Amino acid sequence: MCIISTGDVEVRQGKEEEVEVMVTTVDVSTSQPSPPSVPESSRDSECNGPWPGYPDCGEKIQWMMERWESEECYAEHGVDGTRCSMQIYLSEVEQFCPYLPEREGYINDLASKRPAATPRFEVDGLLKELGGNSKFDWICHRIQRMWPEWYQALHTLQAQKPFSHATTNVLIHIGALTDKAGFHFAENAGKGGPLGELVQWSDLIASLYALGYNIDFSTEIAQLKSSLVVNNRGGCPSVSETKYTAIFVDIVGLKQLKKLTKNRFQMYKCLLRVLDTFGTEPVFNYKKWKPEKDDHNHDYGHTWGNWELNPRQFWTMYPHTPDNSFLGFVVEQHRSTSSPPPPDSQKSLVYGKELYMWKGKSDYLSIIAKYFDVHATIGSTVGKRDKLDWSLVPSLVHNHGILGGAELQQLLQESRLFVGLGFPYEGPAPLEAIAQGCVFLNPRVDPPVDRTNSDFFKKKPTNRQIDSQNPYMAAFVGEPHVYTFNAENLTEVELTVQRILKQPRPPPYLPYEFTFAGMLERITAYLNNQQYCRPHQWPPSDSLVTRLSRPGVSCKQTCYDEGLVCEPELFHLLNNEEAFAKNGIECPSIQRGHSVHAPSLVTSDSHCSLQDDELMLSCAGSEKDVKRLCSCRQYRRGQVALCLSCSL
Repeated sequence: MCIISTGDVEVRQGKEEEVEVMVTTVDVSTSQPSPPSVPESSRDSECNGPWPGYPDCGEKIQWMMERWESEECYAEHGVDGTRCSMQIYLSEVEQFCPYLPEREGYINDLASKRPAATPRFEVDGLLKELGGNSKFDWICHRIQRMWPEWYQALHTLQAQKPFSHATTNVLIHIGALTDKAGFHFAENAGKGGPLGELVQWSDLIASLYALGYNIDFSTEIAQLKSSLVVNNRGGCPSVSETKYTAIFVDIVGLKQLKKLTKNRFQMYKCLLRVLDTFGTEPVFNYKKWKPEKDDHNHDYGHTWGNWELNPRQFWTMYPHTPDNSFLGFVVEQHRSTSSPPPPDSQKSLVYGKELYMWKGKSDYLSIIAKYFDVHATIGSTVGKRDKLDWSLVPSLVHNHGILGGAELQQLLQESRLFVGLGFPYEGPAPLEAIAQGCVFLNPRVDPPVDRTNSDFFKKKPTNRQIDSQNPYMAAFVGEPHVYTFNAENLTEVELTVQRILKQPRPPPYLPYEFTFAGMLERITAYLNNQQYCRPHQWPPSDSLVTRLSRPGVSCKQTCYDEGLVCEPELFHLLNNEEAFAKNGIECPSIQRGHSVHAPSLVTSDSHCSLQDDELMLSCAGSEKDVKRLCSCRQYRRGQVALCLSCSL
């Protein structure tokens, strides 16, 4: 269990108590008041549509016109039989319709009356809450160990510009930790099990708590039910069910929430923020989309997709999918970047905690061993690992076993190289290594892997290609901290190691977006500005930089080639005939549809294509003979998630 220090006293949390209502809560404030009744000035003629971007609004209003008196709870929300009262309900409670213009003042007034959040510099309250649930042990220890750095970052940002966001209630449900999921992430965290998701959850929880948000936690479906299902009467929710301003889940938790809430799922959709390590591209998110041509290699209707959320509601580990939002994580950096590097070490540390990762790597590692002592942190007690052949690990390797956080950081500081084996893909460890002054050996993946040729990516909702073990490190960091090479070519391996040895040891390095301050800044900006329950333009429209792609090139690549980033929230500004004319593009004809590349110019017959559904506006799509009209933007150095003019 997590140990909580209060002055000179240590309090060890005992076993989780079994109680009827199992939600752990940090300073939950009162729920929001119910919406007022329809103003007398409202006229039903104003509520006849059309409703761009809300395809189900008309159908839902018609359904309520026929059935609204069948449930008392509709009247509790102000429904009185008029179309406008139904649109108010379907916009402010269930999010099927847009807000009425005359109601925007009321909605903004609700938000403005929330008390300002108070940053939390002490962590004891959070540790006590987490300490009552053994599934949070690893997360709790990480937060406790790293809190001095959270404290310093919070203090620095508060001194630069005091936080002004409101305090609100948020819910965190980690589906992967539920007993029903059967993943045993929590139990295996200290035995060599995967840590990437736990790292992200730990750092998200610490950020939200430090920034003053009130948090409800759930690691079981019963807890989730007690958090959300307040009123079981009838087919519509009670007022008190809408107390959260954001609900954080993983994909497993998202499936559990949808199954639990059934017809009420729609009212929670705009509140969702989904931790999604590898990302979800729009073609896998939009249920109605089908490829224009037969595509037997892509299962677009698989179980992990079809959520029809705004793609920005998926939060990723690295900024690899601009259609999604980059959550990231923080990296410990005990050694100051301004301090001189330690004496050169003859140690190398291999990035591979599980035995199967070492298969076929003996020749590669023998080259490393010619120049460095080879160390490892391989576990031996998770799942089927005991049944595997330890002869996969060369005898020259010194294995330390699974280390705690502080011990691992010390070993990284003592090492010159951090040796990638090609897998796992896109984990956090390479950033932790370069932050301690290591050089990361980043094996190239050739041919690149994706869902068409890799079992690992086969069921993931992305067409993204991985061309090295960690593409972010290759693209955004590079030499002298990261060397990307062909690990199958032993001559290239040896030449790479020799080249590293000829260079001075690089100082510790960490991109700002992976620092404590960088993450606090990013979370603040997201929760203040990413509004999916009501229209809100962010990033601001003045950050738009328009570019026309080459035929067959995605907007993601087009923007990247010019030192920009593709911004999907600005695409709607280009999805019209005027944008083509403004950018000097002649359109003999205009076609509308659900294309992966619209807005675009199809060069084969010179027609222009516009997107019919905003959920399909995508940075990722590309097709031969298609030039895409791309919404790019500049970004802050070291903080790709934020534009130059983006406020927190």
